Amino acid sequence: MLTSMLTRRTLLLLIVFQMCLGVTLAQGAAAVKEDQLQVLVITGGHDYDVPQFNAMFAAIPDIAVEYATFPDAAARLTPELADKVDVIVLYDMWVPGFTPEQQQAFVALLNRGIGLVALHHTLGGHPEWPEYGKIIGGHYRVAPRTVDGQTVPASEFYHDMDIQVRVADTDHPITRGLQDFQIHDETYKNYDTDPNVRVLLTTDHPQSDPEICWVKQYGRSRVVYLELGHDRHAYEHPSYRTVLARSIRWTAGRPADPDAPTTALFNGRDLTGWTAEGQAVWEVKDGMLIGRQGAGNTPGDLFTTDTYDDFELTVTYRVVWPANSGVWYRYQSGEKAYQADILEYENPFALSGSLYRPGGTGGPFEAVNTDASIIDREGWNTMVIRAAGSRQVIFLNGKKVVDVRADVSDSGRIGFQVHPGDEFATMQIVVREITIRPL
Repeated sequence: MLTSMLTRRTLLLLIVFQMCLGVTLAQGAAAVKEDQLQVLVITGGHDYDVPQFNAMFAAIPDIAVEYATFPDAAARLTPELADKVDVIVLYDMWVPGFTPEQQQAFVALLNRGIGLVALHHTLGGHPEWPEYGKIIGGHYRVAPRTVDGQTVPASEFYHDMDIQVRVADTDHPITRGLQDFQIHDETYKNYDTDPNVRVLLTTDHPQSDPEICWVKQYGRSRVVYLELGHDRHAYEHPSYRTVLARSIRWTAGRPADPDAPTTALFNGRDLTGWTAEGQAVWEVKDGMLIGRQGAGNTPGDLFTTDTYDDFELTVTYRVVWPANSGVWYRYQSGEKAYQADILEYENPFALSGSLYRPGGTGGPFEAVNTDASIIDREGWNTMVIRAAGSRQVIFLNGKKVVDVRADVSDSGRIGFQVHPGDEFATMQIVVREITIRPL
């Protein structure tokens, strides 16, 4: 892919300098160092049990919560909020709604990209703003209205219902492994639901519409709506808490269930599930996948036969230097893909973990890693790639080195590259483990 190289002397001087500052080289695989998710919970326009509600969020260990109330909270919902907050949770029923200027700012925020979880009575918020229903995927009709000359009645609510909840989508990360459950809660009936949402939970209760939890995309933002959640019967319910916590993580582009199993893409025996393109040599030896140049320093790639969209990919590898390689993902063509690089590049200065995107007009890299101290040049390294919608995050040996929004490709194959060039004649990319889980 890239041919200009750092000299070995330059790189070693950089590493020695960083070590003199007290920074040590990473040793092999390292766990991802996660920050707490920053969550802004917005209320207003509807009473609720504040201590019990807040206790529910306090029980989620990987989030830090701030609370705000409409109308003052509306001024915070601008594009700049995405720099400080990972997820907004709406638990309001603010009937006056946003001003036109606030509507524009909120849409701009969602187009930039932020997690959005909408709970219970927020379905009836902002009734004079039709776009709000498009944002969260539905709307509670607080009053009758006329549609195409026909009168559409107001929606209805019913307190103290015992609701049987069914998991309608067992493949989504939020509901995978979740069992059907019963909950005591308030129901809504005859509300609007976007037919294009992906429904996760349903009920056959006669005082409820069947769709009670769904996910969708709005702009660059992942959105969850959960109709349940009136009072402490929901706040304290284990399944409700599970769905809420997973929804927050999923909208933020993190694994919804941190304990969910991964799937191995490499079996350690052969190249089943993979296909080679180009002249590079790929083999499996002693349980390792090894890639090197073909005859005459020719390049090539190795790709999965399957395609993937949103995922967390973990690759454990080592390199025989000098080398120029990388992990392709969402690969559709040589001009439409991402690559998490494995290289030492001089101009612009970029090391392993940098994000390359083909065909860019502003230079070859979407984002660069310049921290040599985290790279083990002689041993094993672990790269974690998260692709969640437009958000691309790369960790190398536990440190986050890339976190950007990019819309190059939304799905495609996963692969490895061997670059051409005499200077890489002795290169080897050696892969020990490749695992994936959906996001």
